[in-house]
Amino acid sequence: MRMSFVRFVAFLMALILCLSVVATALAYNTIPYGEESQDVRDMQSKLKSKGYYKGKVDGKFGPETRRAVRKFQEAIGITVDGKPGDRTLTALYEGTSAINGTRDRERIDTSKPNNPNTLYYGCEGSKVKSLQQMLKKVGCYKGAIDGVYGDLTYEAVKKYQYQKGLHADGMAGSKTLSSLRKNTQKK
Repeated sequence: MRMSFVRFVAFLMALILCLSVVATALAYNTIPYGEESQDVRDMQSKLKSKGYYKGKVDGKFGPETRRAVRKFQEAIGITVDGKPGDRTLTALYEGTSAINGTRDRERIDTSKPNNPNTLYYGCEGSKVKSLQQMLKKVGCYKGAIDGVYGDLTYEAVKKYQYQKGLHADGMAGSKTLSSLRKNTQKK
């Protein structure tokens, strides 16, 4: 009995290790400024097809390519740094709804709020869709109205809270929702 338990634990640990390696392999690597490669060519081509890059698709990551990356980042509502990392490349190749998932969960406080009406990271449903629509109306959210309180929604809530002088914790509680309702009724 004891030996089978040890084998089971060893199997689980090996499985977890394999899954973490696969998850890491699926993430896009940041393309460094100055690189010349097929990855840069693919990125330039995709940026060009979306109207952000006007230059020649030559595979060289120079100033014009960085400007296009920055324009794209700004347009989709993520940190504008000109560095095409996992979030930027995921949005570019897979769409913005792909980065509104819960991949960056570890960077966010996972405690649940006391108020059951508060919306927070990981929530899903029609209330989140309504929140996303209000955030879009006030210009803080640029993602898909998908009902998933993921990375983009979290960042948009924090941005709105900061702009309005509210506690910027990324959770849409009664004060944030009330402020949003009031500001979207004006428009």
